[in-house]
Amino acid sequence: MVNRADRRCVGILVVITLLLCVLAGGRSVSVLQAEEQTVSQSAEEQGTYTVPDGWSEDTSAETETGKVYKYAEKLEEETSSSITCSYMTTNYMIAEYEQLRDMLTNDIVYSRVNAQISTNASYTDNKDYLYILTADDASLDYREIFYYVVGDLRCFCVTVKEYRSEADEARSAQKATPEEAGKKIAAAFTWN
Repeated sequence: MVNRADRRCVGILVVITLLLCVLAGGRSVSVLQAEEQTVSQSAEEQGTYTVPDGWSEDTSAETETGKVYKYAEKLEEETSSSITCSYMTTNYMIAEYEQLRDMLTNDIVYSRVNAQISTNASYTDNKDYLYILTADDASLDYREIFYYVVGDLRCFCVTVKEYRSEADEARSAQKATPEEAGKKIAAAFTWN
């Protein structure tokens, strides 16, 4: 019989594994390009999301657990902002989102020891719970923002690596920053 402590330990291991996979890259999903629009829409058996205009798939960074996107004009640059979209399984039902939230927060706190961590929560356009974690280490050129759309025993994860200089450039050009693009992807996500 699996008790609550065992479920928490397994959940922590799942999140650590997911984060390691996200840092290493992600699994590919099919991309459908709408003829009238320049926005990409990706669908997988678990859900559908839309990538904002100006972002393109970085196939060289593609892995088994997620799909990576960069500014279209910066695809070839190694140190460029990126958005990784992936799915993870959890041991938590939607009603147990507080335990999932605590597990995700603790993992970020312990894995990013020099970063200032902030959290926020809201709902997606479809009224799914959306948990937001930001890890900002002032000694680095970038910060990370994690968006988690919570489902029963699963999450859709949008991980944004936002270089400060690119965010400033986007603001001055009145374009969406990587953080804003990531939030838009998470907010519009739909479970299949």
